[in-house]
Amino acid sequence: MLPGVLSLSDKPVVTDVQETAVDTFYLVNALIIDGSGADPVPDGWLRIECGRITGTGHGAVTTGRDPVVDVGGRTVIPGLIDAHTHLAATEMLNRVDTVSRPVLAAKTFANLRQTLGAGFTTVRDAGFTDYGFKQAVEQGLVPGPRMFLATGPLSQTGGHSDFRPAEDQQRQRRSDGLYYPGLVVDGVAQCQWGAREVLRRGADQIKIMAGGGCTSPTDHVTHTQFTAEEIAAIVHEARARHTYVMAHGYTPEAIRTCVGAGVRSIEHANLVDEQAAEAMAAAGTFAVPTIATFDLLVRDGQEQGLTADSAEQAAHVLARAYEALRILVDKGVRIASGSDVLGAHQPFKALELKLKASVLGPMGALVAATRTNAELLGLKDLGTLETGKIADLVVVDGDPLAELSVLQDSSRIHLVVKDGRAVVDRAGLSPTAPRAAERNTTEPEMLVS
Repeated sequence: MLPGVLSLSDKPVVTDVQETAVDTFYLVNALIIDGSGADPVPDGWLRIECGRITGTGHGAVTTGRDPVVDVGGRTVIPGLIDAHTHLAATEMLNRVDTVSRPVLAAKTFANLRQTLGAGFTTVRDAGFTDYGFKQAVEQGLVPGPRMFLATGPLSQTGGHSDFRPAEDQQRQRRSDGLYYPGLVVDGVAQCQWGAREVLRRGADQIKIMAGGGCTSPTDHVTHTQFTAEEIAAIVHEARARHTYVMAHGYTPEAIRTCVGAGVRSIEHANLVDEQAAEAMAAAGTFAVPTIATFDLLVRDGQEQGLTADSAEQAAHVLARAYEALRILVDKGVRIASGSDVLGAHQPFKALELKLKASVLGPMGALVAATRTNAELLGLKDLGTLETGKIADLVVVDGDPLAELSVLQDSSRIHLVVKDGRAVVDRAGLSPTAPRAAERNTTEPEMLVS
């Protein structure tokens, strides 16, 4: 154990951040991986003031009377970003209706808390999570990451977000204010209406299902969905509101159609070919490969309620996932990072980094989940630890470049800072923490500003 550091066998420190939080402090004695792809900086320091990084360096630093957080040689990385989550998908998608709405709400709030506790200070939710959850976090009612929501995905009839079984003759599934199943739209006019409706309902970006998926009941991952004209109409509506479209798609045909229509990011892309990847690179379209969810679904998805057919489709796209990632990298496509985990797999978001590292390398995987994800989301103030940026950071017990799996172990995520405030402190490192002799053993571990 490092000198002067609380053992992880002890209970976490609790303070009232609203009463004792400090506006300015130094974080020193850190191995800093800044998210830019540059070499790590040993013996590094950061100055944080009013929620932003106002100075960086290494070696000795004059701190004056400002509080100092000595991290004892631990690694500091930017707050992680997951660009493809489904926080309200507390069960496999075919089983969401089997749990009561209060239970679904409780599980979603637990997902928010766990995600933040794992070092993800920002997420882009790719569908099903109602705007009210974002409101609850922003109002300080519950702890959670910064959220950019797609709310309800748009699907054609029989598409990937049309979860009606073949015998169901209802036209739409209504949102219940917790889980937003999305809208079924066909033709240009309905696509225009659907885009405007999800934006009205609080979407930060629009999610479309441009191809089939593993978990929907009446299509297949190899299907192509929506016409070029329908997608172009949705993109037009997004741009009119100064936002963009993210598109679920696996096949080269779906990808090329989306790229031609102006979609900003292709989600999954597991079946991409060289021509489709070249089109993405030429247009500047981001790829958000998702490997972790398929790895987990193949392992135990059926135990979680996934159908045998869905598990077979998941195995099919997993088999191509690494080859697809290599094609995208070789063609110069910008690689972002999303986990797409569902149900009981929600705590495994950081697994995505380890799996991507087999192609991108550890630094490449970290950059994808920090700098590139911030670029994808248009967040100029996040993604790297640089002067002037928002102070989102994670203090890790271990070196992720040597052992990326440390990010999967929450007990080794010692401190999480969001907007310059400690929101998780498992080792008494926060500038708001009492002195060692004053530490208590009261739960919970989360410090909420």
